[in-house]
Amino acid sequence: MLDSNKFIELESLNIIARSKLIEYGFLSSHTQTTLTPNYSVILNGTKYSHYIITCSNSAVKFFLKLSKGNDNSLHCNEFLKIFRNNDEYAYPIILVPEFKYKSVNYYITTYTEGNNLDTLSSSLTKNEWKKISHELRKQLDNLSTIKATMYSEKNQFLNIGCADILKNKFQKRLNHVVFGQFDPTSIMKAYDRSCEILNHCQFSDPTLLHMDVKPANVIYNPQTRTVKLIDFEFARFGDWDFGWTQILLTKCNFFSKEYKEYMFPYLTEGRLTLDEALTIPKYKCYLFYQTACNLIYYFDKKQECPQEMYQLFMDLLNCLSQE
Repeated sequence: MLDSNKFIELESLNIIARSKLIEYGFLSSHTQTTLTPNYSVILNGTKYSHYIITCSNSAVKFFLKLSKGNDNSLHCNEFLKIFRNNDEYAYPIILVPEFKYKSVNYYITTYTEGNNLDTLSSSLTKNEWKKISHELRKQLDNLSTIKATMYSEKNQFLNIGCADILKNKFQKRLNHVVFGQFDPTSIMKAYDRSCEILNHCQFSDPTLLHMDVKPANVIYNPQTRTVKLIDFEFARFGDWDFGWTQILLTKCNFFSKEYKEYMFPYLTEGRLTLDEALTIPKYKCYLFYQTACNLIYYFDKKQECPQEMYQLFMDLLNCLSQE
């Protein structure tokens, strides 16, 4: 039960969110709303929440989402609007752009009915996992048809090539304190070899990549049997192969055993495998970069990195530094 101060805070945020929905034409002035906390977020050491907005006189719901800064959902929103299923958006769409409440930014999106796969993992049948996997792969393929004229990073398009973008990101990541535990000569050799490989690679046209495919970002509604990929916070326009390596690495992360046993094989069935990717120079660079990002993520969260992810980074470091 909320204490009085938290109740007042919640009501204040509800009033602002409701007024924004009225302002943008999604609610009438007579409609009342309530907020229900949905998912906790830590921002600058403080705990916040995303909220479900429920309308009093209808079944309509919206999603009030906290913006953590440089949220790429804003960047790709207009591109996502083109996909609809029976007049319903296939992906979450931002309805109300960012607004500030007590120094924190929020925005309002369409609401996706259902539960994420983390919540449902143990209750799903193998056939359901298969259906979800095939539907998710179809949605990822749909995203790959969305093209732009330039690559993007952090909510903006850039007028430099894909190789230069990744090399710049690589250099910044490898300066992180977590890599102080590794031989600096090996790190620099692996970086230089990666840059050399990238300089001679071919890249796809800038394609919309989700870049955060994981069970928590897949919503399944058992009643309607619909599947939706949500949370485009890390989405960008990049090389298609780069997006695929993120999906391949989900096998190495701390996700449910059901995801690894059922969904991952169906999701990657008939496509490039992790073992095959490790034999291709460009993919080795991408995997080296993304395993490095995972090491940083777990270090910053003060969590132990999955052993499989750590070992893959070490293998790539040794391989690239000795080529």
